[in-house]
Amino acid sequence: MGCLKCCCRSDTKAPSDDDQDEFYGPLEQRECRDVIFLIIFVAFICGIGGVTYIAVKQGNPYRLVYGVDSYGNVCNQKNDEIENVALSGQDNSDKPKVFFFDPTYFTSLLPDNPFPSFSEDDTEIICVEKCPDKETEVIDFYNNEGVSLCLYNVTPYEDDIKKCPATPVQKHKSIFNRCIPEQILNSAKAMASSFTSVLSNSHMGNNFPQKVVSDMKNTWKEIGYLSAISVGVALLVVVLMRFLAAIIVWTLVIAVVMFSLAASAYCWYSWYGLDQAFKDLPTSEQTDEAKQTVHTWLIYAAIVTAVSIILCLILLVLRKRIALVVQLYKEAGNAIGRMPCMLLLPFSTLIFIIAFVGCLCLVATFIETSGLPEVKKNGHVKYVQESFWEYLRWYNIFAMLWISSFVVACQDMVIAGAVATWYFTKDKKKLGCPIAKSIKRLIRYHLGSIAFGSFIIALVKFARLILGYIQKKLQGKAGKVVDFILKCLQFCLWCFEKFLKYLNRNAYIEIAIYGYNFCKSAQKAFMIIVSNALRVAAINSIGDLVLFLGKISTVAVVMVIGREFFKGRDDINYMWVPISVACAFAFAVAHCFLLIYEITIDTIFLCFCEDCERNDGQDRPYFMSKNLMVYLDKANKAENKAQTKNTKKNRETTKV
Repeated sequence: MGCLKCCCRSDTKAPSDDDQDEFYGPLEQRECRDVIFLIIFVAFICGIGGVTYIAVKQGNPYRLVYGVDSYGNVCNQKNDEIENVALSGQDNSDKPKVFFFDPTYFTSLLPDNPFPSFSEDDTEIICVEKCPDKETEVIDFYNNEGVSLCLYNVTPYEDDIKKCPATPVQKHKSIFNRCIPEQILNSAKAMASSFTSVLSNSHMGNNFPQKVVSDMKNTWKEIGYLSAISVGVALLVVVLMRFLAAIIVWTLVIAVVMFSLAASAYCWYSWYGLDQAFKDLPTSEQTDEAKQTVHTWLIYAAIVTAVSIILCLILLVLRKRIALVVQLYKEAGNAIGRMPCMLLLPFSTLIFIIAFVGCLCLVATFIETSGLPEVKKNGHVKYVQESFWEYLRWYNIFAMLWISSFVVACQDMVIAGAVATWYFTKDKKKLGCPIAKSIKRLIRYHLGSIAFGSFIIALVKFARLILGYIQKKLQGKAGKVVDFILKCLQFCLWCFEKFLKYLNRNAYIEIAIYGYNFCKSAQKAFMIIVSNALRVAAINSIGDLVLFLGKISTVAVVMVIGREFFKGRDDINYMWVPISVACAFAFAVAHCFLLIYEITIDTIFLCFCEDCERNDGQDRPYFMSKNLMVYLDKANKAENKAQTKNTKKNRETTKV
């Protein structure tokens, strides 16, 4: 609550744009910002506590895990009596399995079944000690196993389908503590075989799932080794980006240009060949299909050529900004080298998100298993939720979105604050511990701003979730026009969310530097982005592509090493199974490391823009490195040269 405390202080100095002469990096004297949203966030967290209390009080996850019989008794626990229900209040502590009298209940759940669908109210359900493991008479199963398959008040058997299941009873298997007839499971396996048969026909053989599980058991140590190697490879990629940034970026630019030109040439060559072949055919053999193929390739060639020209023009416009991208990569490598602990932040963020979301998922199980018992006309009991539980369900879902966005925003703010401190510290040897300082400033002053920004992101995600829910409900029912409109809205919301995430990240950088509130920081960040549109375009296009190639490179190295690991192993059926698992882990690790690189680049870029705006390199010296000064000097000379050239042209035009 440091934020609330410091707001009462009157000696704190609010940052001002006029403090140019006194600016030496992220301001130490700050005020708490967006306190109202911090209060709202704290109240929201308290609301989660209230939801948790109500859900735990009325919910029972055992209903989901072990199931409920027809009389409101939860299996594998002792139950309280329900008024006017004779068979309620059973002690089922030793009965963890759910048994259905009518096996067609499960058949009704399968698609294209001949039986009408019905609810659990239409069949008797009881809790039993174990499922029938073979086809047997009800009374024989009781005599041999000591397990009654009849109602709790019937021993051992009565010839009444309302009190005992029809005999003989089929063989059952326990799936998630539900006794399911083996015949139904065989039908489900036959339906699933349509997929596995495709795999089998692809030279994967029979028993594909069993072989995959066997491969995972036999190679878990090697997968662990590959996972450790992937961490080292990802770190190596980060280091290489620092020292080989220029080579990587310019090679990528040249490769993109060459590929686009080659694709265009190939399309025109293919069209020319098809066109000549078509013209050489006799008129009687010139079919409409062949003519359509020629026209199709002509369209392909025209489209690819247009795209290639546009791409080359974009790169031509951005050529002067590419040098800045190269230098930003080098500077980001220097910053991470000075503060290597930043590489651990994504993993700590992931741990926090898993912990919070895991707790909220546990609360969700209580919400979904809540409700009060309601006695039906046939004497059965069903747990019915009141209408307010629907609101609590959505409240819990929004909590997952807001809290996860809040944790990610905290990570971005900490990194931005640390990198900004590094940038504006001229003597890097006196850097101290910028990560700790950034965390302190975040907790002390800016939790409200983080709550505000993360709330906006969570709100857009929530809107997308609701729209997706509506889209699923109306799919195939409201017509193609409505489906198309909903898909367009979903795409627009997705684009809006991506834009807000980028704007929020830059707003957090401004907050880390100046200590503004969220709205002012977002406005200032937006103005900087707009005024440096070409630079931003170069960073977000070429820079993001380089980062993606870094991730792919990590995966490729792990794939090659994994192939050498498992080559010649006779106990492995499918080599690609453990390699795929290791590659997925490698991509995740590389994404975490390069995410730090991405945030660092964005922060250095905004600091560079602020440095250029506040300082002139003479009366007010720059904070940027010498390499960035060289780039700025070249950019200024090029700009002055262009202005001089334009001035001469204007004068000549005036004379004429």
